Amino acid sequence: MSTSAARTYEEQNDASMDRLFDKVKALRGVTTDIHSDVESQRAGLLADTSESFDAFAARLSSTSQRFARHVVHAGRSNRTLTLYIIGAFVALFLIWQLFF
Repeated sequence: MSTSAARTYEEQNDASMDRLFDKVKALRGVTTDIHSDVESQRAGLLADTSESFDAFAARLSSTSQRFARHVVHAGRSNRTLTLYIIGAFVALFLIWQLFF
């Protein structure tokens, strides 16, 4: 093999290595951007989820307190009707929370 052919192969190899390095560098940049985006979205999602659960806990606590007050002060026939009505509202609320 002649020296000029070896030099040509070496130059082609260097050019291929440079292109490969550029591609790896671009891929690393995209991967870093994706990681940063996922981290920021995850932090926002956790905060939103925490706020949602806190709001749900407050509403559930308020509802259970009103329910307990109403059941204690209601008569026997009113208690059954009240239980059905409250059960329906709780079911509708849970369905609404699951789908909306």
